[in-house]
Amino acid sequence: MRKLYLIALTGLAFAMSHNAFAEIVNVTNSADGATRDSAIAAVKEKLTAACKDRGGTPDAKSFELDGEQKSSNPDVPKPFHVDARMKCDLPQS
Repeated sequence: MRKLYLIALTGLAFAMSHNAFAEIVNVTNSADGATRDSAIAAVKEKLTAACKDRGGTPDAKSFELDGEQKSSNPDVPKPFHVDARMKCDLPQS
């Protein structure tokens, strides 16, 4: 009877730790845009697509801008450049 409890407890512990095999990674990318908002929207789209391509779930709340620049040249069609990162929850492999 003691082995039955031990087996049940082991099975329960394994079932509860199933989520521990998932991995959370930071995905980084950059984008250019005609306006600051369009550059941010473009980089969010790239980060979301990169996460989904890996079979993960993007965490939109974790989106962070790492840097932004604006070109001083007026002839540049997309003068805003942003770098950003977002967390991506990858399933177990």
